[in-house]
Amino acid sequence: MKITIKYMAAIAMAILFISCSDDDNNAAQPNTYGDAEIYFDNGVAGDALTLGTTYENSMGEKLTIERLNYIVSNIVLVDENGSEFTYPKEESYFVISEEADKLTVHLENVPAGNYKQLKFGIGVDQQRYLQGETAQQSFWNLAAQHDLTWTWSTGYKFILFEGTFTTPQSPGEKGFMVHQGSNTATDNYREVTLTLPTTARVRPDAMPSIHIKSDVNVLLDGANKISLFANLNPAGTSAGIMGGENLIKIGGNSLSMFTIDHVHNGSGSPH
Repeated sequence: MKITIKYMAAIAMAILFISCSDDDNNAAQPNTYGDAEIYFDNGVAGDALTLGTTYENSMGEKLTIERLNYIVSNIVLVDENGSEFTYPKEESYFVISEEADKLTVHLENVPAGNYKQLKFGIGVDQQRYLQGETAQQSFWNLAAQHDLTWTWSTGYKFILFEGTFTTPQSPGEKGFMVHQGSNTATDNYREVTLTLPTTARVRPDAMPSIHIKSDVNVLLDGANKISLFANLNPAGTSAGIMGGENLIKIGGNSLSMFTIDHVHNGSGSPH
């Protein structure tokens, strides 16, 4: 019996040693780097977003969404010790486009670590915009390809949300356009902070994929309710929201647009 107990104790010590060795091998090593991926999964009030499909909001308006593009920027990863890694600003502007199936942000040369929080901006901040067109020509051209710019003097569209809608108050199908951005009167750039349900482990040989759910219904039907019917043009043929108080309200709503669904840690990046 004594021999059996000693034998079992030896096995337990061996398992503990192997486990600790594995933990050491899996720990982030200083001065090493890896990649990370952020995947944006667009939806509408809990349903997957399929362009051309009709969705009804809480105001009884039925929206057929035809286009959805937006800009995310200024990405920051916060590790388990509270230390922040700020992605290089010149490289930290990305277009997410449902219509072009451009839904993934790929980050390179991220310090190895266990990250528990993600921060990012919606749109382009004034500091970057005021650096001038030459300093950001490459991203300006990319944004223009996805219709996310006005003229240079009026800047970027942070969010482009378009389609058609019907409403109980007025018969017939009508177009809608929501173009959210900053203007000379108001800075509508917003920043989001999300806590990850599990740590995203960046290693030289392992890339985490952070899966974000984005609910576009929130833009008009969040804490601030914005009726398209109330924004019809005088002819009653379409609704356009491109300035004024509504853009401030949409900016507020957009802070609740994003949630973390899950984090996949591994050498691959399945969503």
